[in-house]
Amino acid sequence: MKKIVLLYAALIIYVIFSIFWLVPGSIPMYNEVIHPLIWGAICLTAILLAWDSSQRVKDNTNKTQSLIIILILYIIVYFLLGLIFGYQRTPYSKEIISVIKNIWTFGSIIVFQEIVRNSVIKLEKNKKWNLVLITIILIIVNISFTNFMVNFENLKDTFIYSVTVLIPLIVTGIVLTYLSFIGGVKLPIIYRLFVVLPEFIVPIIPNFDWFMVAIIGVTLPIITFIYLNYIHINKEQDLSKREKKRYNPVVYVPVFIFIAVTAGFVMGLFKYQPVAVLSGSMSPTFNRGDAVVVRKLSDDEKKLLKENDVIQFVSGNKYVIHRIVEVDNDKYGNKLFVTKGDHNNGVDVNKVSLEQIRGKASFTVPYIGYPSVWLSGVAS
Repeated sequence: MKKIVLLYAALIIYVIFSIFWLVPGSIPMYNEVIHPLIWGAICLTAILLAWDSSQRVKDNTNKTQSLIIILILYIIVYFLLGLIFGYQRTPYSKEIISVIKNIWTFGSIIVFQEIVRNSVIKLEKNKKWNLVLITIILIIVNISFTNFMVNFENLKDTFIYSVTVLIPLIVTGIVLTYLSFIGGVKLPIIYRLFVVLPEFIVPIIPNFDWFMVAIIGVTLPIITFIYLNYIHINKEQDLSKREKKRYNPVVYVPVFIFIAVTAGFVMGLFKYQPVAVLSGSMSPTFNRGDAVVVRKLSDDEKKLLKENDVIQFVSGNKYVIHRIVEVDNDKYGNKLFVTKGDHNNGVDVNKVSLEQIRGKASFTVPYIGYPSVWLSGVAS
């Protein structure tokens, strides 16, 4: 018990210093030298304290191979999605020296942290509080507290930061502790290296929006847990066929298909896309907080639009859904549309060109757009 108290004391001291005292940007060579040395010292302490503790892990070759297959498939799918969302250049230099430095900076911390996690588990493996506490501490130390409060200045920023950073970090932290529990230090190290290091090696990565980042950040660890848990239970426990079937990952395939289709629908990957109504300009046709399902239009379909059609178009830096009240032409014969919100007294100031039009409203689903209304900060 004294050993684990010493180890937790070292971790808590690090957490306190990293939050309230250490400012990495103001300390020369902090990321490249000082930070890895700090974690190296904590890691060495953990190894020495857990030296005579044994974590009985049976042959986990099958778990390791399965984890690697999952992660390779993840990387393939991750980069293929760039064909849909586009690509962006990574912010890290691809010069050999810089790549080696980044791999050391981030890779060493990953290895040291997972050795510490595993050492703590070995010291008190059968205590649930121990698993929970080490998970919480390692989640906290992986939160970047530089300008941390900037992410909580308004409801929208808070929500986006929570779903793209905090929730994936929590879910991943729980899964990493489970991997360490069932397979030793190797499994969580492999998981983290596969997920983190490609960004420092390849020149481009998919240009995801926050919604896709959130989906991937939560889905990958959950899939990893479900499959590795199935392998672990099959290997370690004597279960009946019915019980094994309950843990079979195939059972979850329809759920993940549903999530993928729903995510694609929300992100506009299909012909139809839901759009939250953020104002009351079209009341009573549809109201603030409703969701309008918009059908995307081809260039030829845009030319067939007529009076009374409700369209979605780009106006400045925002999307608007208003009704066509008049069809006009410019001096070159190009079609222009005069639009108006049903609740507004006058027509919109600017006429809408074919290039601005995104789609035509098909039907409305009441109320389900309210989360977007809250996040947008639109006043009641």
